[in-house]
Amino acid sequence: MTSPAAPVRRRPRDRRRQILAAAAARFWSLGYHQVGMADVATAVGIAPSALYRHVRGKEELLLAILDEHLTRIERLVAEPAGADLVDGLAALTLERREFGLLWERESGHLPEEARRAIRHRLRAVAGVVAARCAEPDPATADLRAWAALAVVDSPSHHRYELDDARFRPLLAGAARAVLATPLPSATGPSADPARPAVLAPASRREALLAAATRLFGERGYPAVGLGDIGAAAGIAGPSVYRHFTTKPDLLLHTLHRGNEALWLGLHHALGRARDAPDAVARLAADYMAFVADNPEIVSVLVSQVIHLPAPSRDELRRSQRDYVAEWVALLTSARPGLPAPEARVLVHAALALINGLTRVPHLAVQPGVRARIAALAEAVLAAEG
Repeated sequence: MTSPAAPVRRRPRDRRRQILAAAAARFWSLGYHQVGMADVATAVGIAPSALYRHVRGKEELLLAILDEHLTRIERLVAEPAGADLVDGLAALTLERREFGLLWERESGHLPEEARRAIRHRLRAVAGVVAARCAEPDPATADLRAWAALAVVDSPSHHRYELDDARFRPLLAGAARAVLATPLPSATGPSADPARPAVLAPASRREALLAAATRLFGERGYPAVGLGDIGAAAGIAGPSVYRHFTTKPDLLLHTLHRGNEALWLGLHHALGRARDAPDAVARLAADYMAFVADNPEIVSVLVSQVIHLPAPSRDELRRSQRDYVAEWVALLTSARPGLPAPEARVLVHAALALINGLTRVPHLAVQPGVRARIAALAEAVLAAEG
């Protein structure tokens, strides 16, 4: 008597999608540097050798994640103009929240040619959104388009959860608000004024902090060594250790400096405001000014906290959550009918808008863009779902 044949195990048709989803979730939560190919294989329930049938390595895996999500965005914006574009974009973001943060935080691991190709595709998406908004001025339409994309992508930069029945329309409503709100005239200072050469501080410690902030912001923490920082500050390598014993120590001081500056701005806004609505407007303007004047610090605050050791990382993230909570308290006071969970989503969206637009080079040089971005952020905070 012959034994029955063993069942044939078939590879699921969506195995590649499973791999990309598992890797994206882990890169988003733990950081690219902390995740190995074996970790991804374990998450999917396959052997590492099976994983290499789909991608040749971690760099290719990251690129495939970004490409997959961007391809879905491109398909959406290519649909007929009658479709509700912002609602569709909000739905895509909430389905897979990782794209924006992975692009900002981890794209330094990709070859420059791949990064350039993705930037080109993102500009094309923004161009479609700009063409769809009812704005006659091309530069303003472009600004509105990038603002709308920053709003719908904002859940990538936080972990807050809200019921989808409220989350999606709230994001879409905020995006529609920035596409339609009146804006100040395009006059006044840009967000990226020409910066003349400055004198170096007399303090070597300050020189190291300034160099570290710039390099961490430009290249990302993993790509910068203490020797790079010392060279940029004009300080010999061994002398760096007299001021900062380790690279994480230097990152922590950089982050604390930016974090405390944000809290100081909040206290100034509270101390000068007539009431809660005035405080919200002042806070948006103050945050806008801080981001425009300190783009490197903001880049580090937004994307490099993950590289701190756990106790310091947890402490800094608590402080960041408390800072957002102050915005939420002000916004719910200014808008008494707005529930706190929805206020939190809008605050995150407004912060993401300011963080994102001030670091898009061709937008940052537009005349009057500081006041215009602040007005867009206020429109987000006033949005209805």
